[in-house]
Amino acid sequence: MDKKILFTLCATATMASAQTTANIDDFEDGNGLASTGTDDAWYAYNDKNDKGASSYTNTEDQYGLVVVLEEAAAGGSKYGAGLTGINLDQGDNEYDPYVVLGLNVAGGLSGCTSISYKYKGAGHNFKAVMDGDETGSLTKYNRHYKAVPGSTSWSTATIPVSSLAQDKGWGTTVALKMANVVQLAWEVKGEATSNYLYIDDVNCAGYAGGGSSNPGGSTNPGGGKTPSGTTTVIDDFDDANTTAESLGKKAYWYLYAAGGSFTNTQDAHESWDMIVTEGTNSYAAMKGISGIASGDTTYPSVGMEVAFDVGVLSNCTAVQYDYKGSGHHMRASVTGVKADNGYEHVAPNQNASTGWKTVTVSTMEQPEWVADAAPSSIKAFSWAAVSKLTWVVDEKLTAANIGTELDIDNVKCVGTLKSNVGIAGVKAPAAFKATVLGNTLHMTVAKAGLVKVQVFDMMGHVVESHSEKMAAGNFAHTFNAVANGSYVVRVQQGSAVNTMKMQVK
Repeated sequence: MDKKILFTLCATATMASAQTTANIDDFEDGNGLASTGTDDAWYAYNDKNDKGASSYTNTEDQYGLVVVLEEAAAGGSKYGAGLTGINLDQGDNEYDPYVVLGLNVAGGLSGCTSISYKYKGAGHNFKAVMDGDETGSLTKYNRHYKAVPGSTSWSTATIPVSSLAQDKGWGTTVALKMANVVQLAWEVKGEATSNYLYIDDVNCAGYAGGGSSNPGGSTNPGGGKTPSGTTTVIDDFDDANTTAESLGKKAYWYLYAAGGSFTNTQDAHESWDMIVTEGTNSYAAMKGISGIASGDTTYPSVGMEVAFDVGVLSNCTAVQYDYKGSGHHMRASVTGVKADNGYEHVAPNQNASTGWKTVTVSTMEQPEWVADAAPSSIKAFSWAAVSKLTWVVDEKLTAANIGTELDIDNVKCVGTLKSNVGIAGVKAPAAFKATVLGNTLHMTVAKAGLVKVQVFDMMGHVVESHSEKMAAGNFAHTFNAVANGSYVVRVQQGSAVNTMKMQVK
């Protein structure tokens, strides 16, 4: 018996990632959110925190300062972003006065090699701010930038990432990593050449895709940047269970507590209540974290873990994941390193975040003290030797970064998983079959679970998108609302994905 799927529209930046140059924002939607993620917002600020008296005349609405404006649009556009009525006043500021138009890009700009935008008005400094440097802790406020001269007519600035540099002679020298960039800033400083600055059509060459909004599975509608190269889903949790089938039949997600605690419970089948579903997206959560205090010499910690056979990650060059909530770090159990003694390899700490962020870990290191305490446990890091991954909240974090919940989603291997090519005792996850005949999708669902269906036009725009928990069986859906033309249909259940072309006549 056929089952009709009712589709709803949603936004995605995934298919656009295949383009050479990705659009960060052309502002034509008229809102203050960028295409890097639905939580990535445009904003503005002045120098009042530095005791300056600079100002602008942008109005405020219920959401804050309005920076997306019709008058800021380049020729042929409806909207742009800008600062109006700029007045630079040093006040009691020790240094030059300034105002800033900025954009949060919480997921980073991985792969970006050059940023271009149209502008008109005041000369400015275009700056890139990396994660951890929002308060100057990395560079002492000596951030990477490029000076752009003012223009009374619309001009285009094309800024290679390699040209963004720190001033010499002060602050701390730090290498710029676009994957770690969380803010872009257009700073009008000193003496403004015009009392306004407008920008439009901001683009990034080489950028892999959006990255800070609540991710919606491996296709990440509206968010979830993808690193360069092939990626394979380890778990996106949209099957609503805690087994990690892509890592083998015995792999599953679980929690541990060592001094700290959480409020998740475990049933008789040893399955934790870790899965949270919001709309069409599911993710894993460690809830009610407590008992962790920064610097506690009893070394309390809690963690979210997945264990698997050694060798499963042999073909991976990195592991990527999305998170929100508590600060944490990733830890790996490596063959030859004694577990549960603090000898394990760890990745750098991640700061707490109220919105979804994407992290890509390419390597990990053991603590320096291990070389003295247990020299035989010093091992070179290799993904092929990893048998467990853990997301740890512990006393090494600062107090501000210890939260009460840690959410993880879209865990991926950058590369391919060996579990799909015959490791002993490991089976590929139960898949499904999908074909397109004319404008009708036919599916054979082998195992009950969440199924995602998306239709993209040839420009990468989502035409229809739907996620639905389906029973095992045969189903069909005719795309009656789709106009004549060529499309790509993408169907996913768990880590199994079918992508097909569709011609509607």
